[in-house]
Amino acid sequence: MTSPLKFQIKQTSTKSTGAGESARCGTFALSQSTSIGTDQQHVKRTIETPGCLMYSQKGAVPHLTPDNLRQQSFGGVNVSLEQILQTDQPGSFSKWPETSPIPQFTGSKFTLSEYLRFQDLITFCDLRDYSYAAETFRHHTTPPTKKLASNTDYHAVLSTPKGVRQLTLDDYLKTVRHYRPDVVVALADTIAETTTPNEKRVRKSLERSLKWLDQILLERAGQDGTIEDRRVEEEKKRRRERKEKKRIAAAAAKAAGKQQDQDQEQGAETPKEKEEEIYIEPIPTEPWTDVGLFAAVGGAHLEESRIWSAQETAKKEGVDGFVIDTLSLSALDKDARLKHVQTSLDHLPADKPRLLYGIHAPEDVLEAVSMGIDLFDTSYPFQLTEDGIASLYYYGPRPAGQDKSNSKTQRSINLWDDEHGDKFVPILEGCGCYACKDNKHTRAYINHLLKTHEMLATVLLMGHNMYQYSQFFKLVRKSIQDGTLQEKSTAFLATFGKEPTRTLEKHPNQIIVEAALQKRNQRLEGAEEGTVGAIGMGASTVNTPSLGAAVGAHAEDVEMEDGENKSKKRHETEEAGVDGGVKDEVVEKKVKKAAVAKSSS
Repeated sequence: MTSPLKFQIKQTSTKSTGAGESARCGTFALSQSTSIGTDQQHVKRTIETPGCLMYSQKGAVPHLTPDNLRQQSFGGVNVSLEQILQTDQPGSFSKWPETSPIPQFTGSKFTLSEYLRFQDLITFCDLRDYSYAAETFRHHTTPPTKKLASNTDYHAVLSTPKGVRQLTLDDYLKTVRHYRPDVVVALADTIAETTTPNEKRVRKSLERSLKWLDQILLERAGQDGTIEDRRVEEEKKRRRERKEKKRIAAAAAKAAGKQQDQDQEQGAETPKEKEEEIYIEPIPTEPWTDVGLFAAVGGAHLEESRIWSAQETAKKEGVDGFVIDTLSLSALDKDARLKHVQTSLDHLPADKPRLLYGIHAPEDVLEAVSMGIDLFDTSYPFQLTEDGIASLYYYGPRPAGQDKSNSKTQRSINLWDDEHGDKFVPILEGCGCYACKDNKHTRAYINHLLKTHEMLATVLLMGHNMYQYSQFFKLVRKSIQDGTLQEKSTAFLATFGKEPTRTLEKHPNQIIVEAALQKRNQRLEGAEEGTVGAIGMGASTVNTPSLGAAVGAHAEDVEMEDGENKSKKRHETEEAGVDGGVKDEVVEKKVKKAAVAKSSS
């Protein structure tokens, strides 16, 4: 089968020993036949590897407007199926157009790329959003509200915005045929438990994933991949029917009484029913060879299981790439996770791309690149943006335009800090992103935007962090080409150190702003219900355990100020002859009295 994807390794690291010996750089693209149109916006980009797929939530890259999204150099976007699956899907695709309504694609199938307006990006569709597997992401993403039930031989369990759903193999195949993403990950029994799984659970997940992979490969080629499942179900059905017939016969014999005993004494044998051969009619299927297929490689923390999974998956013809599982390793530290990743990579073919989730920080990316990982995602810039943090790190020599006289090297700054309130300089001197270029937006301005909860703050921050991440990968690729990956990676770690351990604690200023917003929202909700006087700004409470003394003092000031305003208003209404607390009641009585006087006259 001809692959719709084209992965080309241009160069591997020139180091013969040590870290970096497996690093390679190349390109990942769709085959020429899948490129569309002549307009640049409708031609699929090429992903330079090592590189990234842009992380998305519900089909959109967080914080980036369409024009800012196109300014990014990343060539693909990662879409989570559990976040975009509609409530009526996959049961019905009646609302999904058969052909594209877009003029440039008239007559062609309507695809997920067109639906999400990613026509120029390689759309990579995976089953889950793996970002919530990392502890440091869980207040930025939407984890399951409760523990998910285990997957079975018949379905995988998804945590969607509308609740927990079961996705069968038929549902998966139907979705792929309608969505037609550029690349899809095969349905797999991924282990999402936060505790270390046992050997039996790991083995079962691998067997189930490989079985689904075989069926998907058959369906992709236009064959009936579920015929064996239907045969097994038919066999179970007939077995139940035979069992029921025997039960009825036994009941009839019991009713006959002595006749049964006599037959048994005479050695009468019940004729054995001849089993008919089961024939299942194959169902014609529609091939989808225009969609690339990645397979999941698992095995959790068990070395033998990881080796077996990698070897068996590598044998499958028609697999275009691999996703290395780290979700089942979430209970382990980074070093242990990377060790298990290396175990899987040692048994995979070198000529196919590898995607890795769960590794985000630059120094961890460098180690994964040295192992031979080709694709990552941009969860890291998103995480920084949500925290109000701007990237300052660089790879290799200090970029031109930055102040070399300043010996202090910071990998990032938090623009929630008050110290940036009067710094009228760009986030990073010499940076070419939209926020920093030509000194358009200063640290003081973004600090102000954050504290006033303006959405432009995260738009500028996300654009900056994404740009810095793309520049980092660009320089990493260059270091592989010139053979300096190990040297520059060592220098990077010596300059910036390791990423600080991130916690779920928010910045005090961020907590204060969110607390004030929550109070305002409660007041507005109360106004809609006609109870604004009862709720007010001071009557609401903020159920955030980490508010601290700063928030308490802020809330107290707000309550005192709000109480003074209400007292002033009450005093003004009392001077007018109407008590502020019973104003509505007095008005109502006057209206009734006027109505009675009118009727009597």
